Amino acid sequence: MSLATASNTKASNMPSKKNCRVTKIDALTENISSFEIEVLDEGFDKPSFDNLEPGAHLDVYLDGDIIRQYSLWDWSDDKTKVSVAVKREDEGNGGSLKMHQLKVGDLLVIDGPRNHFELLANAPHYTLVAGGIGVTPLYAMASELRKNNAKVDVHYLVQKAELAAFSKHFKELAFNEQADSSYQLHCDDKDGLFDFDALIKKIPSDSVIYTCGPEPMLNKIIDVVDNSTEKHELHFERFTIATEELEKENHSFEVKINSTGEVYTVNEDETILTVLSDNGVDVPSACAAGLCGTCITDVLEGDIDHRDGILSDDEKASNEYMCVCISRAKSAQITLDI
Repeated sequence: MSLATASNTKASNMPSKKNCRVTKIDALTENISSFEIEVLDEGFDKPSFDNLEPGAHLDVYLDGDIIRQYSLWDWSDDKTKVSVAVKREDEGNGGSLKMHQLKVGDLLVIDGPRNHFELLANAPHYTLVAGGIGVTPLYAMASELRKNNAKVDVHYLVQKAELAAFSKHFKELAFNEQADSSYQLHCDDKDGLFDFDALIKKIPSDSVIYTCGPEPMLNKIIDVVDNSTEKHELHFERFTIATEELEKENHSFEVKINSTGEVYTVNEDETILTVLSDNGVDVPSACAAGLCGTCITDVLEGDIDHRDGILSDDEKASNEYMCVCISRAKSAQITLDI
């Protein structure tokens, strides 16, 4: 048995927007670039970002009402600058292309950081498994763990060495010079497919596992850990909603607003977020895909059909809050604390 969780979330985790500018752009591979973003001085004594910690991400507002979430991989000691890495997806929905069109000096609106992928402190051992661009939050974790001399094994999975944007940075952390710690780069083209079964068998029994990467990789490691005889604690972060959630059938239901008593019907082809917005009920939102946590709202009554990739299994079972952008109701009516 194992514990698999995607988050440690509170509905009150609501950062504020900041005006920022791009101060540095570095090409890490042919299609991955790092963007350093600085918060602007708008009359404050010390303009800075809050909640700078491994696993945190930013909401980046781009042209055309595009909002995208990118994990932090580094930040300055004075907390005025943060860095994210973005993979250009030529066949994507446009967010990464907009990012790759940015130039040094361009202005951005940033919301965050916000963290739903928190790094536990003082675990006996850590195993980090990064796949592709999912490396960004895991590099931040590795850097923090290295500073604290924690025991950690890092596995960085890419298709080929040329795509390993952070291999140089991992090597600079010098894990292999530390007892009970290591860094390994796995390239599919020369090493074959990564053996997750072998990994679970060889890592320490008390190791906490953190992973982020493409959905097939996450599904594989979740399955392997769940079927392991060891009780590994597994934390993961998704890029997209799990396929089985997207294939669920929708049913209509009612949403009651606690503060006013108003009741609205959410039809099969609508979301709670859009219905609330259409009726003048303001709920902050960003990704509208159940991945950023901006729209998490407290639930007072009702049974929830959770479809997000943010809340943990325990949080979903509690029915205390939900992502109103994508999740729905199992019961005929739910009451939101709005």
